[in-house]
Amino acid sequence: MFKKLSLFCLFTFILCQSVISQTLTVSEIMREPSIAGMRPDGERLSPDGQKIIFLWNAEGQEPKELYLWTQARGATKLLSPRDLLNPNQPTPSESKLNYGLTVRDDFAKARENQLNSFEWSPDSNRLLFVQNGDLYVLNIQTNERPKRLTKTQSPEFFARWLDHKRIIFLQSGNIFAIDTEQFSLIQLSREANPTAFISVGNVTPSKDGKMVAYTVSDSSRQRALVVPNYLDEFTSAPTFRRGWSEQRVFATPTDGSRDNPFEIKLPKSDGTSFFRVVKWAADNKSLILDRNDKDTKRRQLFYTHNAGSKAEKTILVTEETDEKWIAPLSSIIEPHPTDNSQILFASERDGFNHLYLATLERDKSTPNPTGEVRQENLTDAGFTEKVTIKQLTKGNFEINFANWREKREEIVFASTEKNTAEREFFTIHTQSGRKLEVPSGENGMKTDAQLVNSNDYTYLLFKGSKWNQPTELYLQRVCPECRGLNVEEKITNSTPESFKKIAWAEPKFIDIPSRDGKQIKSKYYLPNGFDKTKKYPMVVFVHGAGYLQNTINGWNNYFREFMFHHILTQKGYLVLDIDFRGSAGYGQAWRTDVYDFLGGKDYEDHLDAIDFMVKNYAVDANKVGVYGGSYGGFMAGMLVLRAPDKIAAAAALRPVFDWKNYYASSPVYTAQRLGFPDKNPEAYQRSSSITYADKLQKPLLILHGMVDDNVHVQDSVQMIEKLMRLEKTQYFEAMLYPAENHAFARPSSWTDEYQRILNLFEKHLKN
Repeated sequence: MFKKLSLFCLFTFILCQSVISQTLTVSEIMREPSIAGMRPDGERLSPDGQKIIFLWNAEGQEPKELYLWTQARGATKLLSPRDLLNPNQPTPSESKLNYGLTVRDDFAKARENQLNSFEWSPDSNRLLFVQNGDLYVLNIQTNERPKRLTKTQSPEFFARWLDHKRIIFLQSGNIFAIDTEQFSLIQLSREANPTAFISVGNVTPSKDGKMVAYTVSDSSRQRALVVPNYLDEFTSAPTFRRGWSEQRVFATPTDGSRDNPFEIKLPKSDGTSFFRVVKWAADNKSLILDRNDKDTKRRQLFYTHNAGSKAEKTILVTEETDEKWIAPLSSIIEPHPTDNSQILFASERDGFNHLYLATLERDKSTPNPTGEVRQENLTDAGFTEKVTIKQLTKGNFEINFANWREKREEIVFASTEKNTAEREFFTIHTQSGRKLEVPSGENGMKTDAQLVNSNDYTYLLFKGSKWNQPTELYLQRVCPECRGLNVEEKITNSTPESFKKIAWAEPKFIDIPSRDGKQIKSKYYLPNGFDKTKKYPMVVFVHGAGYLQNTINGWNNYFREFMFHHILTQKGYLVLDIDFRGSAGYGQAWRTDVYDFLGGKDYEDHLDAIDFMVKNYAVDANKVGVYGGSYGGFMAGMLVLRAPDKIAAAAALRPVFDWKNYYASSPVYTAQRLGFPDKNPEAYQRSSSITYADKLQKPLLILHGMVDDNVHVQDSVQMIEKLMRLEKTQYFEAMLYPAENHAFARPSSWTDEYQRILNLFEKHLKN
């Protein structure tokens, strides 16, 4: 049905031979080009479902280039970032003092001038994209050189097509619309004021392009998070403002016919609040608004009929509270494509994230005695306050994606119904409830779905992977009733053959019982030549984010850790990886069991898992190590500090050591789990690793990027100082990475970091 893209391994013969030998080193698994190849990303499915664009590089190196896939030609390279640069630009003269660190080296240069923010035109013939903050349009049919629309000092971003010729975008904080044929420019918003910390966001054009809604955020009460950079000749101290904002919603016509926008009138929020979703209903006149307030514990879904008109009316569609915090996945909200009375939304109200259909009751026109119709819109009398809600899916599984299949009153969704470690697509009829599984060629993780409806067909573009099969792009025409037909087709084949020839350590999936009677979804890797009559050292890996799932039959950002675990098994370690309390994929109770105590039940899950492996899998109880990054670094710290009888050594990467610091960086995430520091100081104290610094008596390795603007290096610096004052020098070592943010980028940094982790385990778990 679809032609595949063949992407060949272009690595050197020497590299391929060294990989096939399977005796891997940390340097080999961290190098660039990666032995796993480069993953295609930035993918976009055209509105007609016939074209796909994505970013990739055949040599596995930056910069990524733009590729186009069509059924007729397969995949071809369209554009390289270098194609848009001025070849006549003079080269800066070299300084005679340039003998030290070269900040802008080849690695940095390769990541400049990237192409990004691709958007298809409604006719699927042109691509809108951004390079270096300027807008370009590329005509796919003519394949001419991209047309540059802007050349400004202030960057343009969040660009979208309004119709076949008009584009909307943000510049200097405000919204503008440009006509690509008449080259006219209209400013649509004026509320943004960077000096007063007033910003415009959630920019949402209506489907017909005639209206745009947006939020205005007052962030004047936020704090400045300073992230010093020590690499240049002079130290710089850029700031990132973090905290809560006061938000309002506005709407305005995109033709510039109004100087002042309409402010959408909603009931006053209770406590801190923010809008998760702003979308237009099918009539292009009514807004659907999803707001969180009551300190993240209440969700209200509003329908504002005829937004901005004299007949504007706001209806509360649904309201729910969670005494802990509202589920992130419940932000799945999709208006019916043609019926403005129906809204698909997700909710965790029965314990798992499921789909619900809200139907508003239509009102009747009410003439007065003179016969004059009162409503402003004669063809639409609006709605009453009555809303009927129907649950569409039910069971002990989660919905991760959902959207409408047009003209069939059906929903396409992805769920964990068959296996929590995988994702499959289904359709469900909203009236009959008939559910069908979308035919699948292979099991595994299916993520990042994009759905388009074109003519009588529905197309899905998604990323598919397995534990030993890196992510590739797949395209599928949704037709579950067509048995034997329309199975997904693999569009890319970007994994080097040398990678496929390696006999990678295979994860074994297992449920481990917890002390409170629940099952911990886990996976483990056995060492080479495993003999249950012997005793083995074990390394526990703790995934990051807290709310993330890693017990999956799939590929994710932890691919380096997967290869590192292979090295560990080659060296005689057993490796354990669990989806502890708070992890995604297992429902409301599992997600919120960490509330009020980070390092409570999630910490106990790790202790229970360690005990289980010691009892059942020949693990030496005196030789257990742990490592992880971000939330995983936090947990590694908690385990080595509070459970020295269980942990022989720990490596904490970019760790949260004090949650009051992270509240300053990411207040929503932290307040969801621990409340506010001034209102719940006890929770912050018991949840922070630094509280237990005096208990350190086993080796702790601290690793942190110095320009981390997520988990600030402040956490590690404070822990280092605390440990020194406690005279714990013999128990800890630290390494700071001056060029790295939260997610490391340079292979040299990755190699240094993981070689230190390996050395730690080799020293303390083998002897």
